[in-house]
Amino acid sequence: MSISGPPFSQYLWQCAQSPEEKPGTFFPDWAYNLKAFIPGAIVAVDKRSNLKHCHATVVTDISLCCGLGEDELCKALSTFKHPRREGEWMGDDPGRLLLEFSEAVRGYISVSRLTRVLPCSPARVLIVNETVSYRRLAKTQVGKVDGVLEIGSSFGECTQILTKHAAAVIGIDNSQELVEESRRRYPFCRIELLNCFQDPLQLQRLCSQLQDRCENFKIFVDIGGERSSTAVCRILVLLDEVVRGSLCAPCLVVVKCKSLSAAAAASCDERATICILGLKRQTFLLITLC
Repeated sequence: MSISGPPFSQYLWQCAQSPEEKPGTFFPDWAYNLKAFIPGAIVAVDKRSNLKHCHATVVTDISLCCGLGEDELCKALSTFKHPRREGEWMGDDPGRLLLEFSEAVRGYISVSRLTRVLPCSPARVLIVNETVSYRRLAKTQVGKVDGVLEIGSSFGECTQILTKHAAAVIGIDNSQELVEESRRRYPFCRIELLNCFQDPLQLQRLCSQLQDRCENFKIFVDIGGERSSTAVCRILVLLDEVVRGSLCAPCLVVVKCKSLSAAAAASCDERATICILGLKRQTFLLITLC
């Protein structure tokens, strides 16, 4: 089958972080996606550790007026002075939300500790600039029904984060030295030695293992933040060819690349969306933005 369009052409491409943002923060035009707290939404609760997992479901709208004194009520109402997108809470003291952690456990948690887990639809490609934000997405956007393929596991730091949060994780790297060292550091992680371009069939087999075992499939790509965008785009093209047409295509692809992040920030619209649908695949492969 001939494929002429860019990779993941049916996905929502978004600039989640530009080079201007501080480590661990996100592009303002995109960050509201993580703060849309509406009943039924899945959220990640910050437990002040990359390795502690806690997802919950929002039960009710913000609990500002229950049992508050007069001064507290005035303070609570003041948080609604500023215009906001639907479902987004703003202000210095946005209050708490009632969450359901299991059928028998509910509790109120400060909104400041919550990050919305992006829904599987629409499927997205998120581009970030640096490691802290990349790992923040790894700990908040991955849950116990997810299978994750990590391209570029390096020393295994992000692999262990993903492993603590997901149902199944496979990290791959093309450096035997890095694979051996990461296995030594994190023996509980599955890390494979693989050159994706030399053995795309093995890449497909690994994807299928995750797709068959888990409800959702997600991909994280970090082949070196200093790499040119062309190298990253080649990986994305290969991944798209491997998973295209599968019964469980990835619902989220997170990419860390400085040059691609800079280009995305310069070309995205007011909602941080990047339009790539007009590009031919050959043009996409030739783009070098470093």
